[in-house]
Amino acid sequence: MADFSVNKAVAKIYQDINKHGILKVPVLLDEETKGVIHQVLSVGFLGEQRDPIVTIKKSNGESVAYRLPDDLCGWAENCMVLKLQGVDMLPAEVEFGILNNKAYAKFYKV
Repeated sequence: MADFSVNKAVAKIYQDINKHGILKVPVLLDEETKGVIHQVLSVGFLGEQRDPIVTIKKSNGESVAYRLPDDLCGWAENCMVLKLQGVDMLPAEVEFGILNNKAYAKFYKV
């Protein structure tokens, strides 16, 4: 039996959350500095602790699932609630950063 499944975005979702890397989020000096922008394909929760995960489309086209920092649990929950209400925000470009010691994620508009 495999220790992972494959989600709709063709990313491996491991049964053991610790096999997923944590999304690297840059620390920003001020509000004028932009965070890192990722193409987010999906958001969900995994495991008994309901750890938030995000599937990112990398520049080479590969889809990879990452754990999110704990600060982004609320953002992930909001994405899931909106989807249940019929508003699917994903896939979308999302900006991630850490400002004033708190991680954030916001939908990016050009």
